[in-house]
Amino acid sequence: MQIFGRGSQLGLVLLLAILLIGLTVALTITALWPQALLAGIVIACCAAIIVIIGMVRVVGRRWVLWLAVPALALAGLGAVMLAEDLGVSRTGELTEVVIVDHTVDVQTSHDSNSPEGRKAYTHKYTVEHPDGAPIEKPMIYRGEDGYDDFDTGDTITAFIDPEGNSPTEPAENVNIGADIAVLGVGLVAVIGVYGMCSLLLLLRDTRRA
Repeated sequence: MQIFGRGSQLGLVLLLAILLIGLTVALTITALWPQALLAGIVIACCAAIIVIIGMVRVVGRRWVLWLAVPALALAGLGAVMLAEDLGVSRTGELTEVVIVDHTVDVQTSHDSNSPEGRKAYTHKYTVEHPDGAPIEKPMIYRGEDGYDDFDTGDTITAFIDPEGNSPTEPAENVNIGADIAVLGVGLVAVIGVYGMCSLLLLLRDTRRA
């Protein structure tokens, strides 16, 4: 029997191992090098895609996608969020900064489904030390509204990387406890999906016997 053939319990176990290894690698890379966030996201997505394709092949039912995709997405999101916050808190120093400028860049992309185009908003908050010393990395917010509680002239606490490698992040945005909770719920959901698939394969083998 092929390892990833239909009905293979070993295939399910190996797919779970692939997922855990992929998330661990993505988390480690992003935590050690916060500027490599995109690489961590790509690794997590690749691991999830491999697992989804493998599960459909092993279980032989496409409906498993309705359960596996949300669970894998939640686990991947939690891993990337946790890695990013760990990286920022590890390399950054809590520092009081003053917001001196706020600009918004709007980019419009056109496609057949949206004649008016889709707009992508990027808010850039230039910050400096209270004594006027400049800070290289601005705060970046991607979304339409920006930070609700911040405005030009406000003094806030942020994580600043002295070497300028990691992004500048408001301290209130770094919540490792919440990240662990999201990752935990995602992993529990993934294990539940795997358990259900394993039970389904066992019942199938029992009926054949």
